[in-house]
Amino acid sequence: MSHLFGIELDALATAFQTSESPKVFGTMPSTAPPNRLATPFLTKFPLPLTRKSRLKLPKLRAVTIPTEEGCLHEVVLPVGSDHFAPLRPISQTPSKTYPFKLDPFQRQAILCIENNQSVLVSAHTSAGKTVVAEYAIARSLANRQRVIYTTPIKALSNQKFREFSMEFKDVGLMTGDITINPESTLLIMTTEILRSMLYRGSEVTRELGWVIFDEIHYMRERERGVVWEESIILLPDSVRQVFLSATIPNARQFAEWIAFLHKRPCHVIYTDYRPTPLQHYVFPCGGDGIFLVVDQKRKFLEANFNSALDVVRGAAGNARSDTSMRGRKGGSLRAATYCYKLVKLVMDQKLEPLIVFSFSKKDCEFYASQLSQVDFNGGKDKAAVDLIVGNALESLSPEDQRLPQILSTLPILRRGIGIHHGGLLPILKEIVEILFAEGYLKVLFATETFAMGLNMPARTVLFTATRKFDGKDFRHISSGEYIQMSGRAGRRGKDDRGTVILMLDETVTPDAAKQLLLGMPDPLNSAFTLSYNMVLSLLLVEDINPQIMLEKSFFQFQNYASIPALEQSESVGIFSQHF
Repeated sequence: MSHLFGIELDALATAFQTSESPKVFGTMPSTAPPNRLATPFLTKFPLPLTRKSRLKLPKLRAVTIPTEEGCLHEVVLPVGSDHFAPLRPISQTPSKTYPFKLDPFQRQAILCIENNQSVLVSAHTSAGKTVVAEYAIARSLANRQRVIYTTPIKALSNQKFREFSMEFKDVGLMTGDITINPESTLLIMTTEILRSMLYRGSEVTRELGWVIFDEIHYMRERERGVVWEESIILLPDSVRQVFLSATIPNARQFAEWIAFLHKRPCHVIYTDYRPTPLQHYVFPCGGDGIFLVVDQKRKFLEANFNSALDVVRGAAGNARSDTSMRGRKGGSLRAATYCYKLVKLVMDQKLEPLIVFSFSKKDCEFYASQLSQVDFNGGKDKAAVDLIVGNALESLSPEDQRLPQILSTLPILRRGIGIHHGGLLPILKEIVEILFAEGYLKVLFATETFAMGLNMPARTVLFTATRKFDGKDFRHISSGEYIQMSGRAGRRGKDDRGTVILMLDETVTPDAAKQLLLGMPDPLNSAFTLSYNMVLSLLLVEDINPQIMLEKSFFQFQNYASIPALEQSESVGIFSQHF
């Protein structure tokens, strides 16, 4: 009889096929999402927690390091380390120099890297976290070590490959679509590629000095977050890590997990400093103007917000009496009309470039089509667009160059208008990103994936809605999502302030609006799941199995923190509750 981790394979197959839903540890789902182990498997064949493995919350010590104003620096020491040796100052010959004065948080993070210690940098979008990554790369290359830079999406990998190829010599790219120079010392890849290499025991991972995880806060994603946890768990303890994140309230807890997992110190560098302050406006649908509701000092102007609400209520009454604009199509036309009005307002005030965030691909294309008679580019800009597009399309066959999506997109690009969403051909997305970065696109209609780490700041950001479909339900966007997208407004060194405009088409209480506009960022919580792929992949890895993977996960670490000490010995059931 064959066995898998001590479980008979015939019985394992039966567990996968069963549809019963045993009532163990409370209510449990009768079916499992795709690629996730069915609940009966974990019920019939629980991964046993021995008395030795029923760990209590590890006692980790955190030390606060004095820093300059506007920056918090803590270091979490691993279990058994009671003394923290002061960091050595940066040498007279640093691995990389910069032509500008570094911010306090950048200097503190670089100090950690110089001392060969892992660090989590938590800062606002466009604050300058890439400087820290560049220094880690330069130090690793100077020490003749391999370094991997991971990103959550292919578009960001492509962008970083273009940027780093101009800064460093030996650069490679590995995504699901393309592989360039896979033997390079610096490899840029999606996190899924790194996970696959770790499971395979790739030679590359044995030569690693540093791994940089960009946008680590996406570890909380329900569908893909587990990829980050797997990769971090599987990395050897000898590899140092740099974690770049948007502001997260539980940054220290994450650093505690890293210190516990890899038995080495992990630093937390936190700053809420925003180089370019933001002003937040509301545009009440049905009105003619915008209302300042949050000023540069982050003060909520409730009187202005209530005035905007009065306009929304009046417009709602008029819409009910207008039979020609009823139904879904009528609502879309109204929204497109308001969007057009706002785009014109932004351009008249010379507040471009503008990113218009919509929460569906269809809306992006529909809103862009309403600007069919508008041209934002002059002759020189059109010629530059033609040159960039022509060079990019040379790699395609004549047949591919005539694909409908390409033929329909190129005319609007010449007029300074772009579209960016997951349904675009990869080459079109890359063209749009290059044109926007070079300033040849004045208005860009994009889904929220454009805010996922791409270094594409604008002067103004416009939200066409406050609701989105998250794959399960329609809901209001969270304050964390709003912070991430609105952070694209304001270009450091170019703009005195960034402008954010929110289209409001429904009545919202002032408290709810304040929570959205000024709320706390979302915490970094584990999205760990045990999947078929993980169980099978673990067959390739020595000294680790599903039980160990679960015990080392950030999910279990957070559970240790949330369970009172007297109840920790009863925590055996938490795995079945989660999956």
